[in-house]
This record gives sequence, structure tokens and C-alpha cells, in this order.
Amino acid sequence: LPISSSKRCRTPCRGDSPAAASMAEAAEDAGDMPNSDVKVKKAMVAKAIKALVQVVSKKTANSNPLFAETAETLTVQFALTKMPERRIRPVIIKLPHPLYSEKSEVCFISKSPQKKYKELFLQKHPVAGLTKVIGIEKLKKNYKAPADKRSLADAFDLFLCDNKVIEMMPKVLGIVFYKYKLKAPIPVKIREGVDSDPKAEIEKAIAGTPFRMPSGICIGVRFGRCSMPEEHLAANAAAVIASSIKLLNRHGLMLHSISIQATDNPALPVWRRQTPKGPRLNLKKYRDASSAASDTGASGVSDSEITGSDITSDAGETLSTLDTVSEIDTAGETMSELDSAAETFSEVDEEEAVPKEDLPLVQGLKKKKRRRDGTEAAAAAAVAAAAEPAAPKKKAKKKGKA
Repeated sequence: LPISSSKRCRTPCRGDSPAAASMAEAAEDAGDMPNSDVKVKKAMVAKAIKALVQVVSKKTANSNPLFAETAETLTVQFALTKMPERRIRPVIIKLPHPLYSEKSEVCFISKSPQKKYKELFLQKHPVAGLTKVIGIEKLKKNYKAPADKRSLADAFDLFLCDNKVIEMMPKVLGIVFYKYKLKAPIPVKIREGVDSDPKAEIEKAIAGTPFRMPSGICIGVRFGRCSMPEEHLAANAAAVIASSIKLLNRHGLMLHSISIQATDNPALPVWRRQTPKGPRLNLKKYRDASSAASDTGASGVSDSEITGSDITSDAGETLSTLDTVSEIDTAGETMSELDSAAETFSEVDEEEAVPKEDLPLVQGLKKKKRRRDGTEAAAAAAVAAAAEPAAPKKKAKKKGKA
């Protein structure tokens, strides 16, 4: 069965106002959705996943099987037809087969004070996999250097944070988390109260994958690892495609293509929007016309348009009167006179050329060489003098007594 966007989503997206949600529902009822014609075949998705898994398995044939949790990931790439007008907060898409298990280590970044949330998550409502809670103030204080941020990113598989501090994360964590390690925290809505239990929201974030609206036209949603079974990967990809299409419909964004990609591997397309009906634009005709115009010197414009020859100069003449070099006036002198003057200047330069031996740099080098030679000669004389044996001293004769 094809993955279609015909299923209606009555739940408003996070960040949408009630008016926007009602307008989206009205558009769904009228069938006027930008991606209503998107239908992806599951067989095509399974075929792309199988090919990528085989390529990755050949590349990592000699890798250690103990590091299956850090295997290459698979991502669904959505290409849009236009830039999003505004960015939204990440939305969690539920996966049938989660990427992280109970053995995965999860870190939660909370508001201050840290002690309050540490007791809430680790003692009152413990969650499997959540092993550390860091307050935002302690994070700023203890993880300033890039080396400390890298060690923190390598210590945990997943990072969660309170949705009230998500705006501070790019500045606090920097490019180490958002560009190099690709471990940007997933925001979780924590309800504060006496009987509030955040366990369900945290488990939902761990079991899902984030849909992040970027500032460009390409959106990537991770849905599995290459070490997972292909059936699980196909089911996750189907859930991601169906949920992402609904989210894009909410914001009026039209899809151009959908592809499946593995880490450091080419993307395999599984759906592409058909070319609109009508005559295609012949770019070759314009290219040939421009190249012919450049070869012949013609401008390629009609008589009714303004050409370069009709543009007047400051002197009141048109450019057509200034085309030839022989007619250019240079303060009353002709080009032949200027050429002769240039030859005269070149002769003067040749006559006034300074010999190489008289250049300051050459003289300085010669002086330095003479000084070095004199130093070496003095050192050699001192060595020779030290090598010669000292002459024996004559003993003085003692005078006898008279």
C-alpha cells in the first residue's frame, strides 16, 4: 500500500495558534493540501534501504560488532520547493522501532536549580536510560572549553532538555553539538506540579525521532541504524514519511522530492514530483544566442531597445565614435607619440639601472660573509695555538755560597 498524505491529522502541531489549526483543518476538509498528491511506494523504500544497508555492510565489514549502537544511521531527506518562512520547535515523531534502547545513556539538561530536577528524574520518577541531569548554570560553568563539550557529547547517546531552555542551547553547546557531533538536545515539555509525572514525556522523546524545521529547503529526519533489521527500518521510514508530510501540510510547504540516505553515502530517491505540463523552457536556445552574440560582437537586442552605441559619453559623443583606437584623443597626442614616449621612458630606466653589486642587500650580504670568514679564521688560529705543545721552561741555576 502506498504511503499517502490523505489521512487527516486533527491534532494541531506545536506552536500553531488555534486560528491556524482551524484553517488547516478547513483546508484538509476541502482537499486543498500542497502534498495531497504525494504517494510513496513501500516497495521503493524497502529497495532503497536494502541497497544502502548492503553498501554500508561492505564498508564496515572489518568493524567491531560491539559498536553496533554507533553504526551508520539512515535518514529520510525531504527537499522543498521553497524556503520555510519561519522555524518551528522540533516535533517528536513516534517510531515503531526506537533507535535507543534501555541500555542507551541519556542526559537531561534542566533549568536551575539542578538539585530539584535531579531528585525528580532520578529518584521520584526514574526513567530507564536516563543517567545524568545537568543544570543550565552548571553546564555553562563546567563545560566552557570545546574539549569539555566534546567529552560530554561522547559520554552520552542522546541529550534531552527542558523546552524552556531550548533557545539557549545553540549558544551554550556551540558547534560541537550542532555541527560536529550532531547531538542537538531534544526539547521536552516538563509540567511542574505536585502530582506531575514527566516520565511519559521523556519516554516519548527517547522512543521517537525529532523533526527539525531548518532555515533551508532540505529537511533530514533520522529513522534508524544500519545494524537494525531491514523490516524495522522500512516501518520506521514509513512512519517518518507519513508524519512529516502532515507537518509540512500544516505549514503549507510543498515537497519536491523524497530520498533515503545513509551516513557518508549518496541519497537514493524514492519519490519525485512530476514535471508540470506545458512546453519546457529551452535554455539551449538562450545559451546559443548568447554565445553567438559574444563571438560576433552583436548585442542581440532589437532596434527599439537602448544599445551600448546609443549611450552618450560625458563629452557629448556616443560610444560608436570612440570604438577605434586611432580616434582616441589623449590630451592632443596620438598613439604613435605615446608609444615613442614610452620607449623613451624605458631607455631612461635602462640607463639608470643600478648594478647588482651596488644594491644594498648584496652589499650587506657581502659584509656579513666577510665578517663570518674573519670569525672563522680567528677561531681556527685559536684552535691551532691550543693544539701546539707548550715549550719547557728552563730551570734557574742556584748560585753557590762564596
